[in-house]
Amino acid sequence: MVQREVIIEVLLEASNLLQKKGWNKYSMALDQYGKKCGPDSSDAACYCLSGALVKAWRSIDPENENFYFRYFEKKFSDVLRARYNYDRTFTQWNDHVATSREDVVNLIHLVVTSLLVEQPLFAPEVERLSA
Repeated sequence: MVQREVIIEVLLEASNLLQKKGWNKYSMALDQYGKKCGPDSSDAACYCLSGALVKAWRSIDPENENFYFRYFEKKFSDVLRARYNYDRTFTQWNDHVATSREDVVNLIHLVVTSLLVEQPLFAPEVERLSA
């Protein structure tokens, strides 16, 4: 199981990538000439939301790649539904609704906030204190 702290670290790294490199639509990453490239490419000059997330988890926690695909699809969909009443994927939101890098960075920060306010299902420390 991936720890919440690692998930938050991945999200913050994706946010940093978008702020440092730039944001785009319709492609996981583009080089400085606007040509498609992979998110892991050293030529990547900007990322879409998906590309920034992929680059971030591959940098921080690559052995759990299969976890992140499913987890972020659900987590971002939950936040988009609750905040914007948007019922499609976060990739579609990036490509068809978001109008700026700030929109995407703000969405990432909303997901981070949602993770920070989640209560654990089981807190052994609390149980030990009440015993």
